[in-house]
Amino acid sequence: MSNTGKDRRRRTALALVAMAVLALIIWGATRGRNKSLVEARLPAAAAGLATTSVDQGDVHEYVSCAGSVMPHRMQVLASDASGKVTRVCVEEGARVARGTALCEVQRASAFDFSTQGESTKLTAPFGGIVSSVAVQAGGYVGAGQPMVTIMDTSSYFASAEIDEIDLARVAPGMAAVVSFDALPDVELPGKVESIGVAALPRADTVVIPVRVSIDGSHDLLKPGLTTNVRILSRSIPDVVRIPVRSWIDMDGQPSAIRFVGGAPELVPVELGLSDGNYTHVLSGLVPGDEIVEDAVAAQERLRRLTGQNRDMQFRIRHADEQHGGTSQ
Repeated sequence: MSNTGKDRRRRTALALVAMAVLALIIWGATRGRNKSLVEARLPAAAAGLATTSVDQGDVHEYVSCAGSVMPHRMQVLASDASGKVTRVCVEEGARVARGTALCEVQRASAFDFSTQGESTKLTAPFGGIVSSVAVQAGGYVGAGQPMVTIMDTSSYFASAEIDEIDLARVAPGMAAVVSFDALPDVELPGKVESIGVAALPRADTVVIPVRVSIDGSHDLLKPGLTTNVRILSRSIPDVVRIPVRSWIDMDGQPSAIRFVGGAPELVPVELGLSDGNYTHVLSGLVPGDEIVEDAVAAQERLRRLTGQNRDMQFRIRHADEQHGGTSQ
């Protein structure tokens, strides 16, 4: 290659470096102006907003999954022989005690279905509710044909599925909270009773069945309702924590708005685990510090006051999203 070509490449490289340095200088100056502008407008943005004190308490990690309500026991009762249904003693929805007669069947002859033999009764193996009746009086049934389904609704459990990536975080005996789409104001405690022995493929993932007890009841609770289950995977006790809306992400730096001598200031914080209610503060704040309770509202005010929506990239991020869900 000629010296002329080398010189041209050298000049091009130097020009690119110079442009990069200039861009960094401009970016730094812009960021500095933005920071100064934010600091100047912060008192107005925080004015009138409720404050809270940084406290100490537990922060929890949950595994969430969906499922459905299932009765404690359910059994499909079938005829033990072919014959004619001579009597149906219950209707769907009836509550029955153990031993209650459900149906009667006149056995058919082994050689002639029209020839009737002795009569047998189908009885309830346990107390519960009749959820379905599949036969009518006067009809015929074959051996093994389902006739009546009965459910024990004295208690319920949630039949749910966890993602395979959460398998190591769930174990039998873990506490859980069960909520219901149809009953938005109802939450009932529960416990992981068992974990399936095999994984199941789904459309775009692999899941593992889990059975979670539902401790307690509600008048409107019914089998088949959709459940949302939160399994308490672990807890970090007695840590410095703030509400999840009490911090904002400013240029990639989690920050809270702290009051010092009555004046607000942005203080950078290092965050750990978040459970949807509280976020663990690793550094930057101490118990007793007074902070804006809803920093997100202050963020929106700052955007309007500064008019720099594009340059000021605030957004909420859970601490576990930013730090991988772990605490140091």
